[in-house]
Amino acid sequence: MKQVTSLYRISFFKRILLLCIIAAITLVSMAASIRSFIENNPPKNRDYSIYLYGETHGDKKIINRELELWYDFYHNHGMRHLFIESSYFDSGILNLWMQAEDDYYLDYLYEGWEGSFSYDPAVRNFYVQIKINCPETIFHGIDVGHQHDRAGEFYLNYLQENGLKDSEEYRLTLESINQGIRFYNDFDMEYREEMMTQNFIREFDSLNNEKVMGIFGGAHIKKDIFGYIFRIDPKAYRLKEYYGNIIYAKQLDRL
Repeated sequence: MKQVTSLYRISFFKRILLLCIIAAITLVSMAASIRSFIENNPPKNRDYSIYLYGETHGDKKIINRELELWYDFYHNHGMRHLFIESSYFDSGILNLWMQAEDDYYLDYLYEGWEGSFSYDPAVRNFYVQIKINCPETIFHGIDVGHQHDRAGEFYLNYLQENGLKDSEEYRLTLESINQGIRFYNDFDMEYREEMMTQNFIREFDSLNNEKVMGIFGGAHIKKDIFGYIFRIDPKAYRLKEYYGNIIYAKQLDRL
């Protein structure tokens, strides 16, 4: 009986080992299939419609590289629409600032970012440089409504005061606020990633075939360890599945 039990244990451990090997091969295969999407430089003869870049938040080298990329797309390829990891109402406030003569709107947003990676002089300068060098830039925030009780209410009040309570902007601001409330109730990362995907699709599809660039945290571009553990696909993978080969995505975390 002891010998049979011992043999059973050996067989059991062999099965576990085999399952682990199969799982590892599957993960490597998945990573390899995504790698060509995320890391390869685009072929010179390929003209993409959506360019997504993943950053390490607050890294000055990466921020400078993003400015270079946007400057090139803006001046040499006619792009005007920049998608960012911010809420709908944040981008609305940024777009107001782009048309303003002073920095009131930018300073309001920046003060609210205190305690986050965005509360960094390099990040503020990123926006200032865009206003100086690429003044027709239009921002599109596609994240859930962070700071919904501050910036969200601020933008709602602005829309009300300017007779826009029945506008699509007002409706989308409320939607972004509600997304933020829902997310912060339970910090559901799967919900956030799905909302970012849906918001991106809504904004991009409204542009009638305009080419765009997007800047997001690396975890929204390429699956990290937490994505594998919790089985959460990044927004870039979901957009790739939805749009197909019109998307180019690259991580900028090795500069």
